[in-house]
Amino acid sequence: MEKIKFVIDGKEVEAIRDQCVLDVARQNGIYIPGLCYNPEVKFSGGSCRLCLVEAHQAGRMSLVTACNYPIREGLEIKTDTSLVKRIRKGIIELLLARVPDSDVIKELAAEAGIDEPRFVKDEGENYHSKCIACGLCIQVCEEVVGVSAIAMLNRGPDKTPGTPYKKPSEVCIGCGACAYACPTDAIPMEDNGDTRKIWGREFKMHLCSVCGKPYIPEAQIDWIVKTTGKDRVFFDKCPDCR
Repeated sequence: MEKIKFVIDGKEVEAIRDQCVLDVARQNGIYIPGLCYNPEVKFSGGSCRLCLVEAHQAGRMSLVTACNYPIREGLEIKTDTSLVKRIRKGIIELLLARVPDSDVIKELAAEAGIDEPRFVKDEGENYHSKCIACGLCIQVCEEVVGVSAIAMLNRGPDKTPGTPYKKPSEVCIGCGACAYACPTDAIPMEDNGDTRKIWGREFKMHLCSVCGKPYIPEAQIDWIVKTTGKDRVFFDKCPDCR
């Protein structure tokens, strides 16, 4: 792996060539907000636009998303200029208008000094509660889990992730990876005793043979055993009791 040096907020740092700016910034204690990026997912990021920064190279400046912009020799990144702050504030206002019920967005708005957005809040058919339609849940389901139980429905302002035709998905295994990955807690998942509810379906949870704790859906065990050949006995105990 080729290591190169570049400058971020006036500080020279070393990084691996093609590593994204956001990862390097976080490794060096430099805060850049971002919602849609997950390092476990290939090609994730870029949709929420919150991580916009100034990229200076060869005498030119571009506004880029730090989550998918690669490190190059001679690059200088500025994360906190007046231009970046102004554009980032506008993006937060748009997000607040789209998902006014999201505590995550409300916190970002408070940090940016925003009480109410200048834009009309989504209502009626366009109301999405907490979902910013970043698509991270879909990528996690497809790439990390390997199930592809959900997809992006509709287009434009009505775009939102969901199961096909908004009906219970037959291939969903109830793992909850989508809900855990969601940056705005927009996917409702309810665990009640030995039952989990998500995406319009109820899943029977497997109980640990030692502590009795329900810790994984039976459907998820079935899928793992079928696709990997792992011995089902392995799941008799939860991770804490193994």
